[in-house]
Amino acid sequence: MKSLVRNTIYLSCILILFSGCFLQSLHPLITKEKAELIEGLEGRWETEDSRWTFFRDSKDIKNISLSGLSVSGDMKFSFDEGDGLSRDDKGYFVIFEDLNNDIPDSVLLEGRIGRINDTYYMDITVSDIFRDVDFENYHLFPVHTFSKIKIKGDNLNIELFKSDWISDLIQENRVRIKHETIGENVLITASSEELNKFVKKYGQDEKAYEEPINLKRFRNEL
Repeated sequence: MKSLVRNTIYLSCILILFSGCFLQSLHPLITKEKAELIEGLEGRWETEDSRWTFFRDSKDIKNISLSGLSVSGDMKFSFDEGDGLSRDDKGYFVIFEDLNNDIPDSVLLEGRIGRINDTYYMDITVSDIFRDVDFENYHLFPVHTFSKIKIKGDNLNIELFKSDWISDLIQENRVRIKHETIGENVLITASSEELNKFVKKYGQDEKAYEEPINLKRFRNEL
């Protein structure tokens, strides 16, 4: 299933598109039980080179496509009744688009947002909608990435955790957190509970984050 291969791999490509190498985790930072909804988040947000679209019901993808959202030609969405998130779940679908190309590259993600130390954090991963039982897909494994997220009026601010920040802490024996080193990258394998404790302790360190992605509200129609 070509779309699954493309979108599973693309989550890693997002790290390159944002000009950084971001923290990747086996387990989510924000679980379904701790997820919250943020007023005003649904809709489209843009920088000069990227667009983020947040919505809560998989059925809305049809409306989004019809209302002018640019989705690349080989990006095909197919939903069965009951697939993925729904309005009964405190989670979001997130369409990320790289606007640097004439035809934007797009990927469908799932995101959950929760509070740690009174700060909102977002956890994103590739949507389960793209999963299949084909043999090749057993060899593809999605990861989670984390960021601080803040909305103020028509401004959305996203700050992703740096991979090299935690790599340095681990190498200097300044932190103990379960992980695996894969080449030059670190994959965090700690449980969601351990991740929450880690962010409670280190989440206020501004050195832990990449430069903010500052988005402006584009359209708020789904």
